[in-house]
Amino acid sequence: FMLDSCVPSPDPSLTVKFYERTREQQATLGYLVDTSNEVAITESFEERHGSVGAKAGRRAIARGNSSEITDALFRYSAPEEVMAFPSTCSACAAACECRMFVTNIPYFQEVIVMASSCDGCGYRNSEVKPGGRIPAKGKRITVQVENSKDLSRDVIKSDSASVKIPELELELSAGTLGGLVTTVEGLISKIGESLERVHGFTFGDSLDDATKSKWNEFMTKIDKLKMLEEAWRLMIEDPLANSFVAPATDRLEDDARLTFEEYERSWEENEELGLNDMDTSAADVAY
Repeated sequence: FMLDSCVPSPDPSLTVKFYERTREQQATLGYLVDTSNEVAITESFEERHGSVGAKAGRRAIARGNSSEITDALFRYSAPEEVMAFPSTCSACAAACECRMFVTNIPYFQEVIVMASSCDGCGYRNSEVKPGGRIPAKGKRITVQVENSKDLSRDVIKSDSASVKIPELELELSAGTLGGLVTTVEGLISKIGESLERVHGFTFGDSLDDATKSKWNEFMTKIDKLKMLEEAWRLMIEDPLANSFVAPATDRLEDDARLTFEEYERSWEENEELGLNDMDTSAADVAY
């Protein structure tokens, strides 16, 4: 960890990158590593999608170990068919059953909901995956929050989405908080809880009065947003267009406080997602 001197605003001099741990690192840390299907990797192996890999574009939108995700999505659709297939518990490696269904969220897209529970250890896991192809453009969502109905809007924030609240001068980079299925109010609450948890040690006795006052003022502003003392904006930018905010009206066009905007991804965003090196020539020949 390295302290961000501009918290809660982004530090222009600080860069954070995440990477996938290798099997050896997983084993060293004590995590369960499945070697049954391990294939020997030779020097001639070619990474067809670059060093990052296009798998970033197919990551789960959100996942959790409770029924919160599925409960939220069932409000939009009751699937006619739930498929079940054998799986393995990610906590104890015992055999368990995974249930999956495909549903279409109005004004959003087709999503795949997967849920599993282990009778052995009691572990439960739910996740939402995007359906269909990777969108050609990213998506920006802006919500003008003015009343309690706006606070109760359903929100799907994917792992690839960044969040901005101009009134707080707050910007969360992609990957912060992970994927979430919540509400506008729930998202604000999770932001405050996350900042307190990550930067909690800075509230010690050694903290100078000016910095402590700045933190207290920021947390007070978050509470004021939830109490709707003034109107504010929530902005979500997702290069994979896997995020969503529910409209408050039956027709999206009638919701004046909610806007969706498509934008062209930058070269850096495509590189991060592994799209610049994607090679689909073999599939194109087949079809």
